[in-house]
Amino acid sequence: MRQAMGQARHRGGDTMEKERRKFKRFDAYMSVRYQLSGTEEVKGIALSKDLSREGLKFNSPTRLAEGTTLNLELDIPDDPKPVRTTGKVVWSHTLQGQDQGFDVGIRFLTIDPVDKFRVLDYAYNHWLETKVNDFTDPEEVSELE
Repeated sequence: MRQAMGQARHRGGDTMEKERRKFKRFDAYMSVRYQLSGTEEVKGIALSKDLSREGLKFNSPTRLAEGTTLNLELDIPDDPKPVRTTGKVVWSHTLQGQDQGFDVGIRFLTIDPVDKFRVLDYAYNHWLETKVNDFTDPEEVSELE
């Protein structure tokens, strides 16, 4: 039950690690353009993997160092106006397999409250749609009885 409550999480072996997430993560897929803040170096386009109130995760072909500040532009599907924000790389992990790149965790530094609402609204609605599709139609269940 403690695992479900997020108090502790088993990471393989005998190690235990405190769950640090404060907010639910939603599977949310959107295009992310990123660029090292203040320079033309390190730039790319990625696909987000998940999103929370405080940040997001995406895959990058190159390792991005912890502490790096990025300018981000998020494209919400079916929304013509991109969300511009800045974020800080809080972790970067090599993915298994050849040429799989790196998963990168970003914490938002600055994001307009309206833009934050737009991004979270998309993520929540996407999550609802996928969860609703996981359930069988109640009328079909009653026909089976």
